[in-house]
Amino acid sequence: MNFVDFGDWPGRIICGTGAVAKLSEIVGRVGGSRAMVICGSTVARTDMLSKVKAGLGDKLAAVFAEAAPHTPIEMVDRGVGRFRDSGADVLVSIGGGSTIDAGKAIAIMLATGGDLARYAIRYAPGGEVERHALPARTVPHIAVPTTAGSASDVMPTASCRDPATRQKLLFWDDDLTPAVTVLDPEMAVHTPAPLTAATGMTAMARAVEAIYSGQRHGISTGLALHALRLLRDALPRSVQAPHDIEARAACQMAAVMSGIAAINAMVSVVHAVGHIVGGRYALQHGTSHAILLAPAMRRLLPAVGSDQSLLLEALGGTSRRHDPDLDGAAAADLISTLVGGLPLPQRLRDVGIAETELPDIARLTMSDYMMANLPRPMLQAEVLALLTSAW
Repeated sequence: MNFVDFGDWPGRIICGTGAVAKLSEIVGRVGGSRAMVICGSTVARTDMLSKVKAGLGDKLAAVFAEAAPHTPIEMVDRGVGRFRDSGADVLVSIGGGSTIDAGKAIAIMLATGGDLARYAIRYAPGGEVERHALPARTVPHIAVPTTAGSASDVMPTASCRDPATRQKLLFWDDDLTPAVTVLDPEMAVHTPAPLTAATGMTAMARAVEAIYSGQRHGISTGLALHALRLLRDALPRSVQAPHDIEARAACQMAAVMSGIAAINAMVSVVHAVGHIVGGRYALQHGTSHAILLAPAMRRLLPAVGSDQSLLLEALGGTSRRHDPDLDGAAAADLISTLVGGLPLPQRLRDVGIAETELPDIARLTMSDYMMANLPRPMLQAEVLALLTSAW
């Protein structure tokens, strides 16, 4: 057995209907006295924010309701100013991955005196991933996810977008993992169907890519497989019946498991492309993940042998066992069918990506640090072929 260091695990996880009522207690538990809430417009205009305010009580210092998709750098700057002016000593992010990443980016800015670029991940194809450790501990961060699949609340990674360069800055530091994640399924019922579907497909993609990762091992595979068992049923239910609390809770649990699996085994080409198109076009990650996952599975699953049969069974299929490659192909077909039933674009052309841009996307993808985790090498030409098949 190869040496395994299963080193990335989340902070405290508190889950249950109505769990946000415990926020005041949780702020005290992480050593804080006053919290700044970070959220976007959806949270701000629904009863989600009033529930959070009630849960914080006199520990609420301020609300910064400007979180935006892809965490634009200029928004992060405004959030830092609001935090300093408010006298807060704890961050509470309420929302999806962009909002939770906004909390992380604000924490980076506070820890570094405003320097983001120096602490971003650097990677060249065939080289080592390079990153500088943050120079100081970040402020305590409590995350309350409201979507079906972000998992930023249990991972030490973050990203933010520079609209001027149309690129994403990516970060990884152990101190970025929120101290507490609060899984309250009532906080997810307002998420619209397309966003529920997209974020749920991000959790699906994380789990599948963890299974075919070149760094996979038994613990990550076990977590990923059970995440898929939950998602195959709970994600369509959450889309079709948004107030199904049981389905929402199952998606939240699955997202956490997929996140822990993926951060330890790592993901690869589907997420790498997601970083590139997210930066260039501000495309929601889950949308690109949904479009690319099945085609990527057809190319990469044969590299993992018999685990293809476990994957098929987790997705509700019947394994043939004697031919794992057939099982892998059947698993990709099930994902394709699932995506076809979701309110999401089905091809890259449907989201405004021109075919002439695919070669440049393939070139940039090769320099994303996720590509170091493939189960087998992929040349730029094969990445282009993958993109073309999804166009």
